[in-house]
Order: sequence, then structure tokens, then C-alpha cells
Amino acid sequence: MSNEKGRLLGDKESYVKLGIDSAVREPWEDGLRLTKPFKPGEWEWWYCDAHFTNGYFCVTSFHLETDAHGRVTPFLNVNITKDNAVICDLKGVQIDEYSASEGGCDVTFGKNLFRSLDGLKRYHVFVHPDSTGGFGLDLCFDSTVPAYRPGTGRWDAGGRHFSWFCAVPGASVVGQLSIKGDSIEVEGDGYHDHNWGNVPMDEILSDWLWGRAEVGDITVVSASVRFRPEVGGDEAPLLYAARGQEVLIDAFNDAVVCLEGVKVPQPVTGKRTSSDCIFIAQTDRLKASVRFDGQRTVIASFQWANSSPEWETWYTRFPAKVTIDIQDRDGTRILAADSGPLENMDFFGRRLA
Repeated sequence: MSNEKGRLLGDKESYVKLGIDSAVREPWEDGLRLTKPFKPGEWEWWYCDAHFTNGYFCVTSFHLETDAHGRVTPFLNVNITKDNAVICDLKGVQIDEYSASEGGCDVTFGKNLFRSLDGLKRYHVFVHPDSTGGFGLDLCFDSTVPAYRPGTGRWDAGGRHFSWFCAVPGASVVGQLSIKGDSIEVEGDGYHDHNWGNVPMDEILSDWLWGRAEVGDITVVSASVRFRPEVGGDEAPLLYAARGQEVLIDAFNDAVVCLEGVKVPQPVTGKRTSSDCIFIAQTDRLKASVRFDGQRTVIASFQWANSSPEWETWYTRFPAKVTIDIQDRDGTRILAADSGPLENMDFFGRRLA
């Protein structure tokens, strides 16, 4: 097993090798990225979340996971909260059949679908309540900003990789939530990204912080992905901010600093976990800071599958107050605050007994 140093690829050679244009995001990048026949340890998922004006917040993700024999298992995750109180938190709901297109996002899991209606601009996400014990959603996402990919979007360590494509950094969302027979009309803002890899993430990654928000007319996406000590232990942060079709910040690796603030005990493991962080970036045009203050309140916490015989992986989500401070070199300043999710994925969450 190679222990080559992990890094977020952004060099010209990597773009050519992966067939990616550094300046253009294509609809096929949101299609099935694994190639058949599937190999053991490969995985892929399509994720979205939405924050609604009536206090509801929802998350769903459609997953494909390959076992040691190359067999694929499709499953769903669904989380719905209202005013930070958890209504349902369903993980690993297995589905009997699936299909996924390589040309663009068109994923069907039984009665459930995650589908592009217009390239990277419009999506329909549907989770049938019959699949999830009475909790479902039927949402339409209309993108409000350009798709995003930091560099090639591939965190690589000697050919082992975690890859990420942010097809919809921000969107207007309308539709319905289904909660035990009740249909609730909703509208608000949303987000969609796409993840895949050829090894379990814990083989190369230690942990990550991720957050997104709509702050005034600014869409923000941020993350700090950390590699395991065995592959160098480097941190690969990113920060994206856009206003309409204007990208204000597209920075990653050494162009961004992530500083962690207040840590609180993880509800299950007791390990102190970051509920607060600040991303700082500076370009020739501007300097920016974005703070995610999770207010020490956990709205989702669950164990994630881990390949390690020694460690449990734990995921924690906070309802963050998000504050942005962007200063242009001409003296223009944007200072605003709103809300958004902050998540922590800790692959070394708890040592097994």
C-alpha cells in the first residue's frame, strides 16, 4: 500500500489525466463516476440539503457502496429537523434496485430519484415515504450560482482518492416534506454535491469540517479536509463565495487558512469536537473571513461505516450562525450574518474496546 503524501490535486498534469477543464464544470461530472465492473471498496453518493423559511431543515443522500466481491448496495440517508429539533434521522435504508447514468445526474433507487432536469441548473429530488417509514420529500432545486470544483476536486494519496464535485453550491428550493402522512409545503435555499472514491475514506483521511450558507445575497461553501498522518497529515482547505453568477472567492490549499474555535463533547463519544471555525482567504482582489459558529448545539449525530478494526467514525452536525466579512481592495465591504449547517466527520471518533 502506497503512503505517498496526500494532496488536493490542482496541477495541469492532473487536469489532463482526469479529463477535466480547469475553467468549465460539465454536467457529466455529476453523473456516475465509478466505472464498471465496480471494484471492492469503491463508493459514491449524491447529497443535498435544504433550509426552509418555516423552520424545517432536511438532508438526504443516495449512496452506492461496493463490497469485497464487487457487489453494489444502494441505500438512502434522510434527516429532517424543525427549529433544530430532530424529527427523523434515518441512515442506511437499503433499496433493492437502482440505476445511475454516466452522462449526468440521473439516479433512481427503487421509487426514489435524484435527477437533473437541466444540466447543472435544475434538479428534482424525491424520497418516497413508503421507502423510509413515512418520512419523504419532493423538492425542486434551481441553482442560483455557478457549479464549483476546487482544483480537480480530487484529494489523492498515491492513487487512492476521495473526490468531490459541488454541482449546486446554492439554490432556491420549493416542494413538500412528508411526515407520517402529513404533507408540508416548503420553500427556502438548498445545496447539492457529489462524492466518490476508490477506497474507504478513512484509509487516507483523518477528518473534515464542512459548512455552507446563504448569507444575504452571498452563497458560501467551505471545507477543511485533513489527511491521515500516514500520508503526510496535511490539511487541504477550500473556500468558495459567489453572488449570482459572479464568483467572488475560489481558493483552496495554501490560499485558505482554517482556524478552529470552540469545541464541545461529541454526544456519544465524549470526544471534544469543533463546533466553531473560521476560514480566511486572500486574493489579489480581496480578503475574506467566514465564521461558522455552531452554537454548541448538535442536530445530528451518528456512526459512519469505517474499515478500521480499531476506530469508529462519527458524524456530527451543528446549526451554525454564519458571519462573512469580505473586503475588496477598492474599499467595498460586505459584512453579514445568517444560518447554515456545519458538519464534522471524524474518522478517529472513538477507539474500539
